[in-house]
Amino acid sequence: MKRDEVLTTVLQSADRFGADNPQQFAFLRSRLSRCPSDEVFAGLFAVFVERAPKELRSPRQELAGRLLDTAEATVAFDLVECIRASLPIYDLSVEQLPRYFGRVFGKQAAINALVFIESIDDLNETEAAAARTMRWWLGDPLA
Repeated sequence: MKRDEVLTTVLQSADRFGADNPQQFAFLRSRLSRCPSDEVFAGLFAVFVERAPKELRSPRQELAGRLLDTAEATVAFDLVECIRASLPIYDLSVEQLPRYFGRVFGKQAAINALVFIESIDDLNETEAAAARTMRWWLGDPLA
């Protein structure tokens, strides 16, 4: 599967089954495990940067985050760039994306990247709340 197919598959699954269907989750994990890891990462991460109706955002991001959080971390990516791209539509209840960043780069590196973004970027209220929440999910006592 290519990244667009990964994205479409995850969106359709979340819309139809929600984020917590164990059989569907196992099916998706199995299917994605046979795909190139860079395509899987790009397709799953796209869920966090694609605009979606607010009522669909949480289950979509939850499912994509769970899949990311259980995936093998074999793809190199720019942490600051990915965090910055996800802030505008990040659902604050989804802990898996910041946990994934922490697992791949280390919790402190992910926290430092968020603090860096907060210090240099002119974040709007939504983006600032997303950055603080990601830091909180990572266990930053100053979040």
